[in-house]
Amino acid sequence: MPQKIIMDVDTGSDDAVAMLMAGHHPNIELVAVLPVHGNAPLKLTLENTLKLLSVGELEHVSVYVGASAPLIGPILAGDGDQIVRMPFPESKIQPQEKHAVNYLIDYYMSGEGDETIYMPIGPLTNLALALRIEPELVKRIPRIVTMGGAYLGGNKTPSAEFNILADPEAAHIVYSAGIPITMTGLEVTDKAVIKKSDIEPIREIGTPWADAAAEIITIIVDIHMKFPGRTGGIVYDACTVAAVIDPSVIQTQPMHIDIELGGKYTRGRTVADTRGRKNMPVNVDVGTNIDREKFLKILYESVK
Repeated sequence: MPQKIIMDVDTGSDDAVAMLMAGHHPNIELVAVLPVHGNAPLKLTLENTLKLLSVGELEHVSVYVGASAPLIGPILAGDGDQIVRMPFPESKIQPQEKHAVNYLIDYYMSGEGDETIYMPIGPLTNLALALRIEPELVKRIPRIVTMGGAYLGGNKTPSAEFNILADPEAAHIVYSAGIPITMTGLEVTDKAVIKKSDIEPIREIGTPWADAAAEIITIIVDIHMKFPGRTGGIVYDACTVAAVIDPSVIQTQPMHIDIELGGKYTRGRTVADTRGRKNMPVNVDVGTNIDREKFLKILYESVK
């Protein structure tokens, strides 16, 4: 049976590709998507999500609108390819009336989600709020597979990856809750470079969702190639979906992870114990590497 997942998204461009992969790969059943603040304000991440679901012929996927701001502090604005408005027609899809936080609580507490992976690929505000309202969720969510964090260095600051820095308090709640977590951070995503030549096989597939994926990835590659030394683009969130479709695509190492909340220069850092200290219990399977060729194969399979 296909693996059920719920995706928490702050659509942006890489979220869009991830949704297309999850929505069309035969090994995945995309149950719902939960737009949240992050790469752009919630109004735009919701608009982008609805457009993407329509052009990707995923109108059957339920949409529950999530948090519009982090738990504490101002919204952290995205930049570059992440604030792009999806270049697709307006969508007629209507979000569900229930808030994303209430949906998460109801879905997992009902027992329906016993085998449903929760995949947050944006800030972790929705789940943090749900855990504060219903602590028993810790026992009901089987695994979190997330795009976020880095154990070496960040991208939004020298220390912090964007999704964690966008709501460090929420990340602290989630990472310390006790739910099994697989973290596909920057050490994984930065090795999954997509080059211009890798896009053409996607265009040749000819499905509407493949055409959409090719258009979005082209935007990402064009922007990333403007930076010195880049050979292609990074579609961060797509790596997380690939890791659920085929866990062997990434290598992981069990580590203890804490979220830095107070550092002047390190707020939002995923502080990793890479040495396996006995007084620091493992709480995260941290991605350390990715098989790029296998990743591309999964990407192509997903949009056929």
